[in-house]
Amino acid sequence: MSALADSLTAPDIWQVPARVAVIDVGSNTVRLVAFDMDGRIPKLIFNEKAFCGLGRSLATSGELDPEGITLALTTIHRFVTIAGQMNVAHLEIVATAAVRESRNGEEFADDVEAVTGQTLRVISGEEEAYFAAMGVAAGIQDADGVAGDLGGGSLELVGIDEGIVAPGDSLPLGTLRLVDAHGDDQKAAAKAIDKSLSGLEWLKSYRGRSLYAVGGTWRAIARVHMTAKDYPLRILHQYETPGDEAAAFLQSLLDDPDDDLIAASGVARKRVAMLPVAALVMSRLLKILKPASLVVSGLGLREGILFHHAAEELRRADPLLAFCREVAQRRSRFPEHGDYFMGWTEPLFDGESARDKRLRYAACLLSDIAWSGHPDYRAELAMDQIMLAQILGTDHPGRAFLGLALFVLNGGGVNALPTERARALLDEDEADRAYKLGLALRLGQRISGGTQELLELTSLVVDDGKLILRIAEGGRYMVGEAVERRLNTLASALDLEPLVEEAKAED
Repeated sequence: MSALADSLTAPDIWQVPARVAVIDVGSNTVRLVAFDMDGRIPKLIFNEKAFCGLGRSLATSGELDPEGITLALTTIHRFVTIAGQMNVAHLEIVATAAVRESRNGEEFADDVEAVTGQTLRVISGEEEAYFAAMGVAAGIQDADGVAGDLGGGSLELVGIDEGIVAPGDSLPLGTLRLVDAHGDDQKAAAKAIDKSLSGLEWLKSYRGRSLYAVGGTWRAIARVHMTAKDYPLRILHQYETPGDEAAAFLQSLLDDPDDDLIAASGVARKRVAMLPVAALVMSRLLKILKPASLVVSGLGLREGILFHHAAEELRRADPLLAFCREVAQRRSRFPEHGDYFMGWTEPLFDGESARDKRLRYAACLLSDIAWSGHPDYRAELAMDQIMLAQILGTDHPGRAFLGLALFVLNGGGVNALPTERARALLDEDEADRAYKLGLALRLGQRISGGTQELLELTSLVVDDGKLILRIAEGGRYMVGEAVERRLNTLASALDLEPLVEEAKAED
């Protein structure tokens, strides 16, 4: 990782709040992303791309496209100016396959420095693969499978073992390169793809796991698939599809693409032309991997560069819980209350899985985030703050669970119209568990007024068919009509008999 190993250490962006930006000079697009760095989750504050096509003629000419050079230089100049106006503490400009492999790549890098005064760092194929996989690992908890980053000039493939990134490979299978070399000849392109992939024996050891798709054109395919399914959420990060379903859909794009469907999906016009070749690359890869699932990653090389420089402690931090804590600190009256709720609700969820426990913890941390909303819309506000947020570390059903639990917590009915999107992503058991958790948190909020000290005077006990709200000695007066009503509602959902019990001194 020599090219960038020391680049972000001054200032140390992960130790103090800082604003950083990365300009990614790719074979097809040039993109500027800017982040505010404060804690485990960098906050995306700006994201813009331009289709420049630097690698459009690389396969046949061996050089960067002349028109692409002109457009890329203008775009990079503009992006550097924007980054300067944003007062970024550090700007990184990185170039990938097209600049790396072209005969005039060094000349282009010199032109970038002459125009902007900034250094263009050309990273190796190994580095490009590593950073792409680090981006996946940054955003998907315990990712396990193969990260695949398809760009205009190359395809990067890297194994990830429960969040640990292995060495990877960069292959000359970018969309622009394949189109330049083979045009519309799918058979010739498929032969070239298969030949490159056959050299990666390590791929076979990842069969049956997940393929994590990175890159704008693969994400565009996922967007078309969402539209075909009338999927209830339009968030690409951690959009997941069974591997066999993905393979069948890719074949349909290759055999008989539905132009109306593609148009309805909103894919950018310049991406549409690349969909067939991108579908072909993924289809040939799926034949080898036979993955259990295809998972879209909204994070890739740019985020991976940042994550690479994070301390080990931050890398290991749970991205979902880190997000929830950060949101609670900004939006809750009593952010510390969430940790105590975790233990308080424990008796109601005996035997839950590790995944369910993690989601319950997240909901507890978020339990007070909607307090400032108008009472008539507080439930919808709470749900939308999670369903539509830039969350990392959970899949779409996880989002839906949190959204539904918070909706119920804030007084919404589990079958109310605003919950339709969330319920569509959950099975019956998951929706029921979210409902019960929401009711439990709603009871706790009413008992305590949102404060930890008052909640500590109570506990929940499930015993002999009863849901017992145990109150500290002398505290029976704390159980008013509203508390009893919420206790009764929770007990009914749990199919238990409600009981209020004042603890004795010896208890």
